[in-house]
Amino acid sequence: MIKKSRKIAGVMEFTSFKKKENVTDDELMQAVIQFETSFLANQEGILFHCLVRNFNNEYANVLFADNMDTINKLFEVANSNNSAKHFFSLIDNESVKITIHQIEKENFMIPKYFSCVEHGTFSLKNKNEFERLIKVSNTIEKEYLSKLENTKAHFIGTVSENLYSEITFGETLGKTKEACFGYMENAFCKPLLEMADETTMKLDFWYLIA
Repeated sequence: MIKKSRKIAGVMEFTSFKKKENVTDDELMQAVIQFETSFLANQEGILFHCLVRNFNNEYANVLFADNMDTINKLFEVANSNNSAKHFFSLIDNESVKITIHQIEKENFMIPKYFSCVEHGTFSLKNKNEFERLIKVSNTIEKEYLSKLENTKAHFIGTVSENLYSEITFGETLGKTKEACFGYMENAFCKPLLEMADETTMKLDFWYLIA
């Protein structure tokens, strides 16, 4: 895990993947640690990185940067670094899914501690309701999530045209799931569910491993 001085993050990269069948968890984690210390830690603008896993034997890099230029530069130079190339060699390339989240929250600070990431994406039924989405999200955070001790951070992200994300960082996996399922019964949360096109919703929970 990389944690640099607490600065404002503008972008989150979330890249999910499966490891090759002959690769052990220990080999993967060791490669990730080497990738962090020999490569990521030396890249200007990279603020945070960790490895998470879900219950479908998938893994994901969670990386925060100051802006999109930093992410683009990272993509350009990664393949020339030996530790990066070794890490990439352990991954099933066909399983890789890269999602870039433009953080739609002023002065977003990466949480000091968390063990779970709730990663959800969706489109709006009415693509012109982005401003209302942000207002509803702010209300959810103020009236619901901030009152739960488990919540460590939360934001709405833009992925692409009319594709958005809701990301929550929680203290534990169980409590983060409980908070998410509580949306269906909470008056402050229901407007977001009503705005989202349910046919586009994708949601998963990931726990920290490195």
